[in-house]
Amino acid sequence: MTMAEGTEQVIQFNPANPAIPNLRVVETDRDQPQTSWSDEALMLDHGHGSETAYEELVSRHQRGVLNYIYRMVNNRQIAEELTQEVFLALVKNAQRYQPTAKFTTYLYAIASNVVSKEWARQKRRPKFFSLTRWFCSGEEEEFNPTEHVGDAKADVLAEFQRGEISEAINAALKYLPEHQREAFILRRFQDVPYEEIARILDVPIGTVKSRVVRAERALRPYLEKFREYV
Repeated sequence: MTMAEGTEQVIQFNPANPAIPNLRVVETDRDQPQTSWSDEALMLDHGHGSETAYEELVSRHQRGVLNYIYRMVNNRQIAEELTQEVFLALVKNAQRYQPTAKFTTYLYAIASNVVSKEWARQKRRPKFFSLTRWFCSGEEEEFNPTEHVGDAKADVLAEFQRGEISEAINAALKYLPEHQREAFILRRFQDVPYEEIARILDVPIGTVKSRVVRAERALRPYLEKFREYV
């Protein structure tokens, strides 16, 4: 089968059996703008020296990575510094990148490692900012803590109740083991599929599901008085 002119196809082969592709097939149509390329194609092009491909990846994912890290460390300045560290790692590892999994799996594995190192440096459990998005399932746009501005038209009582709920969640999350907390945040706040979380954390998918369930069960007693709102 021939491919259209200007199109590249990259297949990552399984070294144990070269005849079997290892899941990821990346097609790149260079006649199309990079904004239409897949993340994997952009990362491969970045590995060949394309600065514009890197800029497109940053544009797509910087906000999500910042949100994730901010939730984990509860400090805007540290979150911004760690986010820069994550994307710097993309530069350092660009030539070694292989599309054996979704790019977001690769990206959040780096972010998870960066956060773990920060926790080790701090040698203490991180505190959490207000996790109100869990109770705002109707909002499709990701909450950005660095840009959040209160809605002046919001109902005062509802805002008070939501703030009280957030404080209750913050208090409960402090008592969760770190491995449960991370799995919970990736699944319930970042909406990462279980399969990807398993790859990010390098644990079986059953372990991920167990951690999320255990975290939810542990949170319930703290949120009992807010059942009608959550």
